[in-house]
Amino acid sequence: MICHSINLGIYSIMKVIKVSLVILLTIFLASSCAVQKTSVGNYNEIQCDEKLLTKEKDVALFWELLPMRRVEDFITVKNYEKISKRNFFDTVVYYGTIGIFSFHTVKIYVKECPTE
Repeated sequence: MICHSINLGIYSIMKVIKVSLVILLTIFLASSCAVQKTSVGNYNEIQCDEKLLTKEKDVALFWELLPMRRVEDFITVKNYEKISKRNFFDTVVYYGTIGIFSFHTVKIYVKECPTE
């Protein structure tokens, strides 16, 4: 009888652990899919071909309250589109450090018009 109740206790604990892992994995993967697009200047009005200017990382500390490095601080163009997202590595670092370190992969696109 005691052995039967121990097995039921272990089974319920294992079930709680499995459900918790599925929930954590879902949150982890969902947060790495968020994408933010920001157009700066007259980027949307320019009718030319889009070109990737740079792909780098934004770095912040303490739950993104203290930006340490921003990609747009190092570019000289006035009209661009910034696409920021967390890839898998960025998400692992963010949750692995409990938000103390935060990375976002940033792509900067510019419009390139053919010269005549």
